[in-house]
Amino acid sequence: MVITIRPVKKQYFDGTHRYRSPEETYAAVEPLMAEIGVSEIIDVTPLDRLRIPVFSAVRPGAARGAVRVHAGKGKKPVHARVSAMMEALERYCAEYRGDRMEYATYEEIGPGRAVHPEDLIIPRELEQGEKLHWTPAWDILNDEEVYVPSNAVFHPYDTLGMTVPLFRSDSNGLASGNIMEEAILHALFEVIERDALSLADQKRDLGRRLTIENDCAARQVLDRFEENGIDIHLWLLTGRTGIPTVAAAADDTVTKDPAMIVIGSGTHSSPEIAALRALTEVAQSRGSYLQGGRNDPRREMVIRKAGYERLKRINRMWFADAEAVDIRDVPDASTERFDLDIERVLQEVSPYTDRVCVCDLSRTPVPVVRVVVPGFEVSYMDPDRRHPAQG
Repeated sequence: MVITIRPVKKQYFDGTHRYRSPEETYAAVEPLMAEIGVSEIIDVTPLDRLRIPVFSAVRPGAARGAVRVHAGKGKKPVHARVSAMMEALERYCAEYRGDRMEYATYEEIGPGRAVHPEDLIIPRELEQGEKLHWTPAWDILNDEEVYVPSNAVFHPYDTLGMTVPLFRSDSNGLASGNIMEEAILHALFEVIERDALSLADQKRDLGRRLTIENDCAARQVLDRFEENGIDIHLWLLTGRTGIPTVAAAADDTVTKDPAMIVIGSGTHSSPEIAALRALTEVAQSRGSYLQGGRNDPRREMVIRKAGYERLKRINRMWFADAEAVDIRDVPDASTERFDLDIERVLQEVSPYTDRVCVCDLSRTPVPVVRVVVPGFEVSYMDPDRRHPAQG
């Protein structure tokens, strides 16, 4: 497997940076929906008084252990519709479908050719001579082929009865795009986002409050929240890279529904797009909850039992005061080319990892990748995966 990052100009800049307009992407992806098992696309927007565009794609035949309802959000309805469809495509491609895997020990693959499982922050000890499944990937930091534990590639991961999982598989670093470079960039953003959230949670330090005073898409969405009595606290997370990660904590002061105390986040070279993604993710979480298709009954029961006031206290860090920074003072590292954005991201992550692994999971003409960055934190989404010193 060889992946070459080509010099490619971005073509679309309205609320996101893409190679094609959402209308063009829709035309390319819509015919694939039946092939990947999507039975319907639902406009969830009317369920929430916010009326921020949220759509869902329903895939009844998703693999066991996978979600069957895929949500999408965006500045406009077409953004949200395409987002849901691309999410469904990503999840379809991430399911194991007889893909090539090597079955060997780390030593048999060879230390110079494989990512050590412990570099993925696993919640258990690796047995001496333990055999695992391995999937080939391309290390775009060193331009060489490398093998990654398949547990970090496929979701849900199927051991095929041959090995023991290293950790619960997830979708971190899974992304699609109109072209390979677009998919890789957005997968990198997601890995950085989860790392920044995990570090903030571990340190109990969210960084600085973020203010948006200028007229931009993020400000317009923020106004929609405020007009509907939803208190939003925006944070510029410190992270360990110079790529902006923004988190939005939402408190519905009208309904005082504990399930509506939600956190959204987004990472992007453009701070305004990072903020927009965080805000629209809050809307997506609200819409998904109101739709009911993705709700976890056990989590919902815990939330209901805790109640609104207690949940606010538990999450008080997200609603605290802190030093503030205006979004116009946050450096915008985005360029007009995907390859240059990827190059900048690699410069930012390289001090903290030896490899940036890209697995091509494309099963249709639309590129889908999984990016794995050894050493980057994931404890925000999987609390079991912490370094020993972190408990």
